Amino acid sequence: MAQLANVSIATVSRVLNNSKPVRPELRERVLRIVEETGFQPNAIARSLVSKETRIIGVMIPDINNNFYSNLTYGIDSVLSNDDYSMFLAISDEVVDKELKYLRLFKEKQLDGVIIASIHFLESNFQTLHEMQVPMVVTGHDLPGYQIPTVNVNNVQASYDATAYLISQGHRKIACVSGPLWDPPCGLDRMGGYRKAMRAHDLPIHDGFVVEGDFTAKSGYEAMRRIWEEDVRPTAVFVATDLMAVGVLNYLHDHGIRVPEDISVMGFDNLELASLTRPMLTTVHNDPFMYGKAAAEQLLKQIRNEPVERMSIVPHHLVIRQSVSAINEETSRSAHR
Repeated sequence: MAQLANVSIATVSRVLNNSKPVRPELRERVLRIVEETGFQPNAIARSLVSKETRIIGVMIPDINNNFYSNLTYGIDSVLSNDDYSMFLAISDEVVDKELKYLRLFKEKQLDGVIIASIHFLESNFQTLHEMQVPMVVTGHDLPGYQIPTVNVNNVQASYDATAYLISQGHRKIACVSGPLWDPPCGLDRMGGYRKAMRAHDLPIHDGFVVEGDFTAKSGYEAMRRIWEEDVRPTAVFVATDLMAVGVLNYLHDHGIRVPEDISVMGFDNLELASLTRPMLTTVHNDPFMYGKAAAEQLLKQIRNEPVERMSIVPHHLVIRQSVSAINEETSRSAHR
């Protein structure tokens, strides 16, 4: 390349890496030779010299879940603008796969890592600690670890959702939580529900809190268990929209009207929330903003710029058709 362009090797390197100023006529000469020869820089050789790969590892649990696919788009919207590529790993919520991908990220010497949802296990956190690479975790707080996180205030958002149901006259309110191995969607969202019920001096009936696993199927089964209780709720708060779809399906299959017989509140405001009938009232929790904020925080780390220990994504209620004010008929249906 240098011989063909009649310039020094250092000049070619500066043009290709855009590392130092080069006179316009020399830059044009080098770029013309690049185009004529179809030259492609060796990424491995370049990374050995520059000590960077321009690749970011991203691990998500489920690509079929719209929340995580939209989060991935948010990450890419930032990385692509800064000439970074993404190494996407899908863990399927399997602990062994999480560990495998964490080790792979380390072996590949990627420039940074973004992790969306991970099991709270000592083996995982030990691996994270040993990676010694810029990192951001979304959807979790990691007390005791100096790893930046991006999350919604799950407790407050769930409190707001439950308080809205209470404001509509509901007193017998059930909850389908996320899996308890995932503290934000499990413990925190359940905690916000319980906090709202306590704040309004409302009891929680035995059997009104059931754990789901993020899937619509688990929401269906949770609603079946709740509806078989001696006392029936007039409303149910569901920790994710996807599980809320399962709740709606159970109610539809058994001739239970929403919202006339029971109100349903979701969480996330995925696209499917506006596609259900009735359309789902839910908490807006923007996964694209999660991804965007995570990528921005990661690039700040790579540039050695100050970063926030915790970034909070704002939330708000989206009022649609699945929640209504309680009436005498709804109240009577809560008893067999």
